[in-house]
Amino acid sequence: MRLAKLHGDDCPDGRTCPAVHRTESGSVVIIGRVVTDEGLLAQLAIGPGERAVEVPADLLPEVTG
Repeated sequence: MRLAKLHGDDCPDGRTCPAVHRTESGSVVIIGRVVTDEGLLAQLAIGPGERAVEVPADLLPEVTG
C-alpha cells in the first residue's frame, strides 16, 4: 500500500517529525508522539490495538481551525 504525505514537512531530518499521510484506500495515517500521560489516557476510549498520538494543532488545521 502506498502513502501520500498531506502535511508535515518542518523537521530537520525529514523523517522524525509529526505527519499526516493518506493511504490508497482513503484512510489517514498520523505520525506523532505516543501519549503516555495517564490522566489524558483515562479520558479516552482506546480500543485494543489502538494508540493515542499527539501532533501539533497546526498539522490538522481543518480540525482545529
